Order: sequence, then C-alpha cells, then structure tokens
Amino acid sequence: MFQFHSTIERIAGIFAIFGNLLLIFLIFKKSVSKLGNYKFMMVYIAIFEIAFAILHGITVPVIYTTDCMNFLVMRVDKTWFSKPVLQVLNVLFCDMFGMSMSLFAAHFIYRFLVLSRKKILRKHDKRTIFVMLLFSTLFGVVWGLVAWDTMQPFPEGDLMISERFATPQGLVLDQIAYVGILFYTKDTLGNRIVHWPSVVGIGIQSFFIGISFFLIFFFGFKCYQQTRHLVQSQSASSQNLQSQLFYALVFQTLIPICLMHIPATIVYAVAALDKSNDVFGQLLSLFICLYPALDPLPNFFIIKSYRKAVKDFFKKVYRKVLCRKKNTAGISTTGSSRAWKVSNVSSVHLS
Repeated sequence: MFQFHSTIERIAGIFAIFGNLLLIFLIFKKSVSKLGNYKFMMVYIAIFEIAFAILHGITVPVIYTTDCMNFLVMRVDKTWFSKPVLQVLNVLFCDMFGMSMSLFAAHFIYRFLVLSRKKILRKHDKRTIFVMLLFSTLFGVVWGLVAWDTMQPFPEGDLMISERFATPQGLVLDQIAYVGILFYTKDTLGNRIVHWPSVVGIGIQSFFIGISFFLIFFFGFKCYQQTRHLVQSQSASSQNLQSQLFYALVFQTLIPICLMHIPATIVYAVAALDKSNDVFGQLLSLFICLYPALDPLPNFFIIKSYRKAVKDFFKKVYRKVLCRKKNTAGISTTGSSRAWKVSNVSSVHLS
C-alpha cells in the first residue's frame, strides 16, 4: 500500500502547487482594492501550503500506527536524502502540521480587527500583519522544538519500528527515519508501564493545538457577529466583500480540521487505548496530503472576483476549443466537397 500512498501523495502535491500558485496570481491581479493588506496574509497561507506540498512530495511520509504507538516514517529508498536529513525533515513535517492551525487563528484575529475597526489596525496595519505572521511562525517553532525533544528516536521505539515496520518490508533501521510516540513500554519484568516522555510531548502539543482552536472559535464567532452588523454601518459592496472573506476563511479552516486534526486526534486516542491499527495511519497519511490541494478551493468558489476570473478563463478555453472544432469540421467539409466536384468532373470527361 506504500507505493499507492506515495503516488497519491505526489499527485496531490502537484495539484496543491498549481492551485496555490493560481490563488497567489488571483490575489495580486484580481483582488478588489478594498482587500487591502489582508492579501499578504492570504499569500502567506498559500506559500505555506506550497511548501507543505513540496515537503510531502520529496519525502512521501507515511504514518505507521499499531497498538499503542504512532510513528511518522520516511524511507531513505523512497527519497533523495540521507537518514540524518530525513530526521530533520520529519521534525519539520511535525512543525508544519502544528503550525497549520495557528495560521488560521492569526487570520481570524486579523479579520476581527478589520471588522471591528480597531485603532491599532488603522495606525499600524502592516505592523499588525507582521505580528500575526510572527505569532504563527513562533508557534510552529515551539511545536518543532517540542517534537525534536520528545519525539526523536529512542531505544524502545527503535525496537518496535524495526520489528513491526522495517523487517516486514525487507528494510533495516538505517534505511528509515522516524519520529513518534509510544504510549506504553515494558519494564525488565515484562510489566506494562507508561512511556512518560511521549505522553508529556503529546500533552504539550495538544495544549498548543487547544490554544489555536480556542482562538479560531472565539475570534471566528466575533467575526460572525461583526459581519452581521455590517448591514447597518457599511455599503453593500463592503458588506459583501467582508462576508465573502469570512466564509472563505471558515471553509479554508474546516479543511485541515476535518482532514488532519480530527483524524489525528482519533488516531492518538485509539493508540492511547492500545487499540490502534495500521489502517488508521494509512488513512490519516492520505487525508493529510489532500489538505494543501483542497484548501485553496473555497477562495475560488466564494470570493466573487476570483470566481469570475476563473469562470472567464474556462469560458475562453471553451470558446477556443469550440472554434478549433468548427474550423476543423469546416476544412474537412470543404475538402470533401472539392473531392466530390473533382470526381464528378472526371467522370463527365471520361463519359
């Protein structure tokens, strides 16, 4: 199944790069002037998702989970990198996974400041954007440091990943790089004990994810309230734009929540109960690789100026294809008509 997974992951990566590059083009070329500096935050997310897709494509990570363990595994034979480099890229993957929610939290905070017309935004708009982006970046750095400290290879993990993953696939431990957690190990007497470094690590990461979710729901609700109040305070065009931006952001946020964080929570919970299965890890791996490919889509469908630009593009393509077909059909008909006339003239002369 790994080969199937790696193929899907690379195809999804191509779609993600194309979709986000298209979104960046639309942001700079087709945005209305009222969008303001918010476009830079939108571009930041698009660049982040391109980087995430590239990381997927060049490392094709797979999540291996069974019983009480969850490991993110990268294989040396499936990439161009050595094991030490893959070990760093493993941590970077965890870093970007955790950073994904903080990005949307920063967006909702900024949207709230825009909608509520806070003085700080009117006076220091660019500085506020910088702080929002710095917040999400620092969030990712902290997440990565926690992963580096608590999820690095350890003796019990080496034994489990070697017996359960490497050996059945004809690999040795030197051919794989992994990070992950093991909820339970056994002592010298064979008794099951809690592996506290893993539990502490997942606890810290869960706390940070909880902060992101709290900020998203709190400021998301505040944005919803402010959007409803726009009817009385702003023009219809401004109201429509703010509403489009809000709902596009909501759907963009729901995609990683539904594809990454809810499934990951389920996988960790099942592993904590010592009931995990490799199927859970395979599905989670596929869901995660779909996130950067699907995340730009709400902008194309919800934001009017982008929707119109995409629609006009496909109309032009359709017209060109239709014209070529008509020209081809016309040439074919003309050629047949000429051939028929020549045939008739020849038969007349022969008679």
